[in-house]
Amino acid sequence: MEILDESIELLNRGDFDGVIRNISDFLDENPQYKTIDYYHFANPIEEILYSVYIGDVESINVLDLGESLEEVYLIYSIALMNLGKLDEAEKYLKTAKMINPVSAQILMKQCELYQAMHSEKHLKELSLDILKYSYDVNLLISAYFKLADYHYHTGEDMELYGHLLNFYMFLRAGEDMGDVKEDIMYLREHDIQVGFNMEVIQILAYLYDVHSKNGMPNSAEYFKNILGQIGGFQEYLKSLE
Repeated sequence: MEILDESIELLNRGDFDGVIRNISDFLDENPQYKTIDYYHFANPIEEILYSVYIGDVESINVLDLGESLEEVYLIYSIALMNLGKLDEAEKYLKTAKMINPVSAQILMKQCELYQAMHSEKHLKELSLDILKYSYDVNLLISAYFKLADYHYHTGEDMELYGHLLNFYMFLRAGEDMGDVKEDIMYLREHDIQVGFNMEVIQILAYLYDVHSKNGMPNSAEYFKNILGQIGGFQEYLKSLE
């Protein structure tokens, strides 16, 4: 789908109006994509996550496309955010989430939007979902800050805020921030996921095994690499306890 590459190039150049024109023209030429009666997932990890947490993926209309329509809407919303059109950006981010409700990338962008709108009350549910669905280290770490920001602005639990912020700062800055054993213990005691969701790890191991046994070395390597990154991070967290 050339629209995605073209729009990313325009976005990287800072031509936000160009992004909006480009995607608007694409949607006008493909009106079937304006009615969101379909889903699209970036990979089999997300398809299985949908089945585990939301519903049977076999019972929904999943588009078989080389590129992701949810990313088209995501880029559209980012352009709008950069132009200060936050209400419109919110609308299109919700559309992107309707297409792919288990995308940690989309959920993170929603967090950033609500922070810009000073509507931090939305951050708790979004950040917890990022922790649940993420298979990316940076998105996972950022989710702890978004959750901390929720508690800071709402005042719901300022002690939890402090532990979340300490944990986030340590993961970003490393050992110079001191010891996080107490933070990890406190988060676990308050049912905050520390590290990656074990369900995600099991899904990745399953996909690696299936693709390896069925003679699909490229996709098997893809899942193996993600598993390696996650495994390394999990071992690092374990060493901190």
